[in-house]
Amino acid sequence: MGEMAVTEGYGTRDDGMGTSAPPFSSPIPHPSRSGGHHLLVDLWVADPEPLRRVDAWEALLPGACREAGATVLGARFHQFQPEGVTGIVLLAESHASVHTWPEAGLVTLDVFTCGALDARAIVDRIRDALAPVVRERVTAVARGDVALAESGRQPDARGSLPPSDLSPDATAR
Repeated sequence: MGEMAVTEGYGTRDDGMGTSAPPFSSPIPHPSRSGGHHLLVDLWVADPEPLRRVDAWEALLPGACREAGATVLGARFHQFQPEGVTGIVLLAESHASVHTWPEAGLVTLDVFTCGALDARAIVDRIRDALAPVVRERVTAVARGDVALAESGRQPDARGSLPPSDLSPDATAR
């Protein structure tokens, strides 16, 4: 593949056939950056009852997304036997998913949002509904252009940071 040519904030890439195609990651400035915020959340709760049945999550997760200002496009949930749930809510702003282990009092969330929607608002609503939370672990990852902007570093011509500028987690295989 050829090199990316960037002129006045606009870019093209050589598609290898003598024609130009849009860049992979648009350097065109616009109010909302591409990418977003991704939260990986582990919550251990005192009361595992809400983790057992799918009907609780069919209301809770889409509701938390809507209350946070997300546009819910669809949802799919599955009841494990004898207990436990997995599910995903498709958002115009990306997605929110859940997986529960009632026997351990553990619920894991994966919430990725872009634009103005705050992923933390969704997590906060779930945490409040499951209170009291005994322990939690949150991993926050800035994605795409948001990661570049938050790093304070300038990307190379391909829009990437050199590997030395990435966190150890990002380079782990």
